[in-house]
This record gives sequence, C-alpha cells and structure tokens, in this order.
Amino acid sequence: MSFFEDLRFCLKPRCPACRQGRLFKQWSVDPVEECDVCHMRLGDNDVGDGASVFMIFLLGATIVPMALIVDHFFNIPLWVHAILWGCVMLGLIIVILPAVKAYIILLNHRHRSKK
Repeated sequence: MSFFEDLRFCLKPRCPACRQGRLFKQWSVDPVEECDVCHMRLGDNDVGDGASVFMIFLLGATIVPMALIVDHFFNIPLWVHAILWGCVMLGLIIVILPAVKAYIILLNHRHRSKK
C-alpha cells in the first residue's frame, strides 16, 4: 500500500477490505452497515470527532489567513466576507470531510488488532 493508493481510496471512498463496495451511505458520511461485495461489517467503525477536529485545524489554518490577506488588499465589507468565506468553507467541508473519514476508517482497518 502506497500513499498514493491511500489517497485515491480516500477520494473515492470504498470498502477498505475489497476496495469495491460503497463505504458511505448515499448523501451521507455515515458508513454502510455491511459491504455489498465482501460483506465486511463497516457500521462498527467509529470515527468519532477525529475527522471534525482535523477539519477545524486544517480550515482554520488556511481560511483565516486567506481572509486576512483578502481584507488587507481589497478592503471588502464584512457581510461579503461572511458570504464568501462561508461558501468557501462549506464547499471545502463537502469535498474534504468524506475523504478524511475514509482515511481514518482505512487506518482503523489496517492497524486494528487481529483477534
């Protein structure tokens, strides 16, 4: 398993065991109960707040400096900032959150103790 294979897996989330079945329910970031292909139980994966905390740190460290730079050079009104950065953050969350959750589930599957 290379980093690039893991990255491709995260961008198109599939079952970590067979890499064919769907990982998340449709229009959601909740794992399906069972893989349609290999019948592995995926509903037991508890990501917790790990993906959300990572997103807070990632977006906070990137969006806030970008907003300050835009404000410094363009001096736009506060309501424009609210709409602009709200839409940017929402778009990034929609794209990145499923990938982060898929990566945490992949790591959980790869490193969990075998019984």
